[in-house]
Amino acid sequence: MGKLTALRRFGGWLVLGAAATFMLSVVPASAGTKLDIVWMGWAEEMVKPLMDWFEQENPDIKLNYQRIPYNELLSSLEVRLGARTPEPDIYSADASLTASYAARGHLMDLTPHFKDDLARFDEAALQAASYRGKVFAGPFATSTQLMYVNVDLFKAAGVELPGTGIEDRWTWEQVLGAAKKIAKPQENIWGILLEQSDRPYQLLPLMQSRGAKVVSDDGLVSTGYIDGDKFVEATQFYGDLFGVHKVSPPGLFDLNLVQEVFHTGRAAMMVGGTWNLDRLNAGASFKWIAVPHPYFEGGTPVTSTGSWQIGINPRSKNPEAALKFMRFFMRDDVQVKWFNLRPYPPVLKANWSNLSDRLTGQPWKIAKYELQNTAVPRPPIPGFREYEEILKLAFRDIQQGAPVKERLTRAAREIDRELAKYK
Repeated sequence: MGKLTALRRFGGWLVLGAAATFMLSVVPASAGTKLDIVWMGWAEEMVKPLMDWFEQENPDIKLNYQRIPYNELLSSLEVRLGARTPEPDIYSADASLTASYAARGHLMDLTPHFKDDLARFDEAALQAASYRGKVFAGPFATSTQLMYVNVDLFKAAGVELPGTGIEDRWTWEQVLGAAKKIAKPQENIWGILLEQSDRPYQLLPLMQSRGAKVVSDDGLVSTGYIDGDKFVEATQFYGDLFGVHKVSPPGLFDLNLVQEVFHTGRAAMMVGGTWNLDRLNAGASFKWIAVPHPYFEGGTPVTSTGSWQIGINPRSKNPEAALKFMRFFMRDDVQVKWFNLRPYPPVLKANWSNLSDRLTGQPWKIAKYELQNTAVPRPPIPGFREYEEILKLAFRDIQQGAPVKERLTRAAREIDRELAKYK
């Protein structure tokens, strides 16, 4: 898909081969250095082993890290980075906000420090870590979406199952046809679930598959894009799942609750992340399969991607130590350890081989294909947080029956008022 076209303009690349170690230009940190770190709120058992490992290899650097839950993390970073102080030195950056942080001067430009072959990284993850041709964050986790299918519900309704091969990818029209035959909303049995049913992360691929462009090239104008014909058509299809066809439950916005509906056998299909695999493999009460993400008939397959990155505060008083931390977390062996602690798809291409004993089965084959062929990161909008929040409210209203064109036009006006401050 040519995702590295822009990235290949970066200067100073040195191709050392796929097995080479990620290198950064650093000098030794001074003795007794302490790094202040704001980290995503994963469980302590997923974080402490990595932090301990770093300290063991770097006894002259001590890590003071805080784990903060997702919503609180974003608001905390807005306050702390907005104060333009040297702390935190390092922070977990949501991939969707890289452009915003970079545009506001909250991320160190890592481009001069990359001395290795950037092609080691998953192309979509590297693209999401970049803004205007420069790399501003270290890819640490990525994601993709599969469609999970409850085989038992399909068979009980006498509906033909989708195939699991890439060539068997269903259209959204096929998904709707099957969902209408299986859904029994009066019995709380649903046809299709969208795991994050109000989030642009989950929904923009529908519009992009339809051929919609979701924002202007400079990321500063949404009018004419999110209220354009293709975007409106795809959003109408989405809205009708809830109100007209009644194959999806409206108002179910909590990811954990959506997962619970599927994992307890009350939905025929769910489009969701690979994080569902462990739970399903651990012992689902029904037979299931995973198949490729749907697309619109006549359109292009597009899948969600993006997750967590590591950013360095450009005002840090400990840039050498921070860069050493970055180098450590971009290593192959550390990324393998991270996968074993929390199985996000690898951001390093070599780790598909290094983790071959874990990345087995058709679901992971599909995930790898999607990441390499259909994955499109969220657009690099300086004001993505505002864009996302306003669109989320619009999607929620549309689930409840709001007129699609009218609601998206209003959202576009609101978004453009917010994006104007980045011009």
